[in-house]
Amino acid sequence: MAFYRKKKSGWQFRISYKTADGKYKEISKSCFKTKAEAVNAAAIAQKELSEGIHEDKNITLADYFKEWMEIYKKPEVDPETYTKYKFTHKVIKEYFKSAKLSKITATQYQKVFNDLSERYVKETVKRINSNIRQAIKVALHEGSLKKDFTTLVKIHSSVESKKEEDKYLELDQRAEFIESVSKTIQYQSSFFCYVVAKTGLRFSEAQGLTNDDNCINRKELYIYIFRTYKINGARRGWGKTKNPQSVRKVPINQEFLDMLDKYLATGFVENDDNRLFTHVSNSMANKLIKKRTQTEVTCHGLRHTYVSFLIYHNVDVVSIARLVGHKDATETLQTYAHLFEKKQDEVFDFVRKIA
Repeated sequence: MAFYRKKKSGWQFRISYKTADGKYKEISKSCFKTKAEAVNAAAIAQKELSEGIHEDKNITLADYFKEWMEIYKKPEVDPETYTKYKFTHKVIKEYFKSAKLSKITATQYQKVFNDLSERYVKETVKRINSNIRQAIKVALHEGSLKKDFTTLVKIHSSVESKKEEDKYLELDQRAEFIESVSKTIQYQSSFFCYVVAKTGLRFSEAQGLTNDDNCINRKELYIYIFRTYKINGARRGWGKTKNPQSVRKVPINQEFLDMLDKYLATGFVENDDNRLFTHVSNSMANKLIKKRTQTEVTCHGLRHTYVSFLIYHNVDVVSIARLVGHKDATETLQTYAHLFEKKQDEVFDFVRKIA
């Protein structure tokens, strides 16, 4: 029920209501010239309350996004991916501060992204926008928001992305690197990098490898990936793969098994989980790669290198997607479009011969 009072500044209405968590709150607004105007405004406010809109009008974008990612993303995605949503939340707090979700305009949103474009590479800016837009879709569906202020945003960036050649090793560099770490296979970091270079596993997938038949099939020569291991953070320990498609078999050869046996005899550290690697961090692996290759390629870059190796040897895109655990072949094509383009001349020559 609404209450009205005439003040020196004009008419005021006041509405008390109970929130979903049982708390009582109050909405009030004043400075109306007539009581009729106050009554009309109160009627709109009561309608919004009945539809669950008004309370959401007072929530900030930062708070709404945090609540959204905890409800919709935290239970669904792996910890590494969730970290990216947490980064977006940090950016929102920094740039939008206490701006209310319902008050943000398209112009204000564009100004923020103009600033972001001077600080981050285009890929990062696009990801931040994509994350926010996912949350905004829910807000629109719930009625917490009437207009989508993200629709018209233009994404650009003056910050140069990392050069493609810095993301992966060339084929001869890959061969030299594998030979190099093979000579020091008794060290965990060396064998870890050897495994990633030879299989293209994600960091957490390699961390989850165990010395048993469930993981390593010596007879049929493959590694079975069905779980991951997070070495730090709140969700440290065993976890699910990034997506259902990441549960897969990755082929290995006898040379790989020989290196494994050598490592087991000289560098393996006994542990309750029987994990192959217990003392390798991402930074340790990155330092080793940088030292041995004299490049800026990271451990994740070895995964890119593995894919480039498969593309060079004409493995079809669907098979590549399955081998590296991509959601589908489209993800593979989008991620490695530049490598497929390099093969275009070779493909054209082949088609000319068979046409």
